[in-house]
Amino acid sequence: MTLGQRIQQIRVEHGLSQEDFAEKLGTTRQTVSRWELDQTYPEIEKIVLISRVFSVTTDSILKDGISSFDMDVEYFRCGVYRGSDAEIVETEKFALVFYRSPDKNILGVKLYRGYEDKKRLVAICERDQLENKTEYAYFIENSSPHTAISNSERMPPQLGGKYDPELKKTMRRSETFVVDHSGAPLPTVKEAGIPSCLTLWRMADSYHADRCLFNFFLCTGRTEYIFSIKAKDADIYCGASYNTVFDLGILGGDQFFRIRNYKDNSEKYCGFTCDFSREFKEIKVPTDQCELGKCIETSKGFMWCVKRYNDDEIVLQGCGDDEYAYRRTDKRTEQFAAI
Repeated sequence: MTLGQRIQQIRVEHGLSQEDFAEKLGTTRQTVSRWELDQTYPEIEKIVLISRVFSVTTDSILKDGISSFDMDVEYFRCGVYRGSDAEIVETEKFALVFYRSPDKNILGVKLYRGYEDKKRLVAICERDQLENKTEYAYFIENSSPHTAISNSERMPPQLGGKYDPELKKTMRRSETFVVDHSGAPLPTVKEAGIPSCLTLWRMADSYHADRCLFNFFLCTGRTEYIFSIKAKDADIYCGASYNTVFDLGILGGDQFFRIRNYKDNSEKYCGFTCDFSREFKEIKVPTDQCELGKCIETSKGFMWCVKRYNDDEIVLQGCGDDEYAYRRTDKRTEQFAAI
């Protein structure tokens, strides 16, 4: 078996297209095709990355088993890190940074993308409370050269900046999780029930960036993060919250970071807050107040109740006319597992 045939075997065993396989390795479909045809060979860095991502040894990838490249597979430990003025969520492919200035006048969010410590800034949003101004910039996905969408002049030059992994060394780790590379299908509602599916289906991140919409979602299972910009209406929502799953929905009990900016901010749901001292607490959900298909404001927070569901989809009623849809088969950038 050639090196290209072995790479193809690994890809097929995990049920991935060349495009999906390439995305996991930070390369292109054309490059993967050339590897599999033995037209070119991956650099050692990529071979080690295949080893980590797909849980195989480098010895089993390289023809004739070159032992000098063999290594114990060490999985990247994703985590949440917190300091007095910042919180960082770090995964294999992303670093999401929520922060505020020492004088508490600036609230900001930055998203870096890339493998492990080679991440670059792809989106930024800052709220200036004194100036009553919210600015943003983000790169369109897969544009070459990079095309930035922004409502300011000062933001785009910051894009492409390198992520500094040293930042988290001065911070406290509050959560640890890993990326699940098993490729195992997520359970259906019939197999696991609504609460388990709401937890497992949400433990992931997803990334989208085009001219009209930037959207990044990440849920560790305990903490939920959102970084969303609808450029057309300057509709911005950056939030971090502790949400609790219960039998018939989710209780949005404790949001500790919020940039909610829409046009002139006259809407009642707009607002800005930050409190990194808030810790996760087990909440007794007032299930007696649950009404199917409704959003209920309780003393513990908003209760988003099941509106409809089937084996592969659960739809909750959000605030106002919003619906929160969670699907077993949604495309995810990374799927997480607790450790």
